[in-house]
Amino acid sequence: MRFGLFIPQGWRLDLVDIPTDKHWSVMRDLATYADNSTWDSVWVYDHFHTVPVPTDEATHEAWTLMSAFAAVTDRVKLGQMCTAMSYRNPVYLAKVSSTNDIISGGRTQMGIGAGWYEHEWR
Repeated sequence: MRFGLFIPQGWRLDLVDIPTDKHWSVMRDLATYADNSTWDSVWVYDHFHTVPVPTDEATHEAWTLMSAFAAVTDRVKLGQMCTAMSYRNPVYLAKVSSTNDIISGGRTQMGIGAGWYEHEWR
């Protein structure tokens, strides 16, 4: 059995009590903790804003975070749960995901979905 760790990135209002200028250090430290322990992977959500309702709270972009995690980790696989195919041009997504896979040394896991959160299409 393998276990992955979701990194807080704001989508579930999980960074509300942390100053914005500290978000990266919190996310980075969790990713490096996972990399230095027994976790098999780290994951982020691919969403534009918060649930259950849209707010002005920061929600950090999944593929950018995965590239940043790739630069500070060596072992854990990196994934997003899951990329909504309608958010990005397919050619652009192929470029982003392949670049991330190169930066990570082949550790990218790609989840693909149709999307469901209606607010993100308004």
